[in-house]
Amino acid sequence: MGRGPAIAAALGVLCVASAVLLVEGAELTTQLSNGFTATHAAGAAAAFEPVLYAPNAVFAFGFLRVGTASLDLAVVHLPSSFPLWRATPARLGDWSRAATLTFDDSSLVLADQDGGVLWRTLNAVGDTVALLNSSNLVVRRYDTDAPAWQSFDRPSDTLVVDQNFTGASPLLISSNRRFALRLGRTYMALRMEFYGGRATPEYWRHTALEAQPGNASEPPVYGRLDARGFFGLYLEGGARKVDVLSFDTFLQSPAGAFRRMTLDDDGNLRAYYWTDNSTAWASDYRAISERCELPTPCGAYSLCVPGDAQCQCLDDDDDSTTSAPPCRRAEETADLCSGGDGQSQQVGFDVVRRARVSVAYKEQLPVKTNTTEAECERACAANCSCWGAAFNGASGYCYLIDFPVETMVYEADDRKVGYFKIRRAAAARASRMSPGMAAATAALSLVLVCLAASGAYSGYRLWERRRRKRAGMEQELVPGPYKDLKSMASSNSSLKA
Repeated sequence: MGRGPAIAAALGVLCVASAVLLVEGAELTTQLSNGFTATHAAGAAAAFEPVLYAPNAVFAFGFLRVGTASLDLAVVHLPSSFPLWRATPARLGDWSRAATLTFDDSSLVLADQDGGVLWRTLNAVGDTVALLNSSNLVVRRYDTDAPAWQSFDRPSDTLVVDQNFTGASPLLISSNRRFALRLGRTYMALRMEFYGGRATPEYWRHTALEAQPGNASEPPVYGRLDARGFFGLYLEGGARKVDVLSFDTFLQSPAGAFRRMTLDDDGNLRAYYWTDNSTAWASDYRAISERCELPTPCGAYSLCVPGDAQCQCLDDDDDSTTSAPPCRRAEETADLCSGGDGQSQQVGFDVVRRARVSVAYKEQLPVKTNTTEAECERACAANCSCWGAAFNGASGYCYLIDFPVETMVYEADDRKVGYFKIRRAAAARASRMSPGMAAATAALSLVLVCLAASGAYSGYRLWERRRRKRAGMEQELVPGPYKDLKSMASSNSSLKA
């Protein structure tokens, strides 16, 4: 969005503002006070409706359209229209319906047109709301500069310069809600999110070089993006640096560069920068360098071929490759356990076996050692929480996949084989029921058929009795045959004449 349309939209939706900034002949709101109200216009044409600006006019806070139909609040980098922070309520609003943002009783509140609260600031008492030149949205009291609430403490999918990311911070979650960045005591890790976060398999980890995992008295680490071109890990309670993730422009930062680090929707953690002359974000760092090393570049039940990063399906026999095939997909709402507790009876599944496969992040998976291929397969087959297993015949290592199977990696070694479960469709599971269950179902069906036939016969007899009764009544009303009615009609006619 350009600055002109953004300004026009802002002036159209603001109801109350306590401070304004004159920029290019237009007044931009830079502070909100108690009593402020702004309304989202139902079905607005613009994807972003700003209500508050940073003094540098580079960032704005307001209503954001997410996807094609959802409503959220966001802090947006105006030159690129990129949302640096989103409120991400549990229930998003509807862009096609009106909504209201208020700052009253010391809280920012987003409500739908029916008055239902979608999102609000919690545990904060403030008099004003401001958006700083760092892109930090803050709620403050008049008598202090320390924020009572700030967006820097609640990141969504992006970190910016000088924003601390600690073990107490909310997880950095990709916008598609499939991946998360977590901070441990001495490391940072990327994980997949399955079953609403109940299963979080790890696929990348970076441990701070100078941290001491065995030292229980040493404080945990926290991370911070630095304007000089690196992401630093420090010990909490001080500024002692214990590790650095260097970017491509480390110590050679372009003049006036604004930096961000984002967990993208493919599961990779990347850093970008923007300058005054930029037309697009420049990539400056990526945690995972090869596409096939990402957790799911080709999708579920797929195989990624390194080099050209082509994809194929695990159950393809012709080894045909494409950029991203639509392979068979499992239901990712639950595991294969009928009771959902990992110990119940296993639901029906089909099996796919494939040679020359491995897992890019096998170091983070549960492993069994000194096994055979048959033992590895049996270990997974008997466990309803296991979706697959990758076996290395050279080492005897068996890697168990305890989440829905995502992209595997091709390796030109016949000793590396995979065993994968694919959930059967409900109809297929029903057609493959046990003999005892099939017999019980057949008996029940026979009883139901007999009851239906008996009911039909009783109904028929009742209908027949009623039909005969009606016939008898008609005979009493008309005693003669039909031909006698004609003679009666003729005699009546002669009398009238």
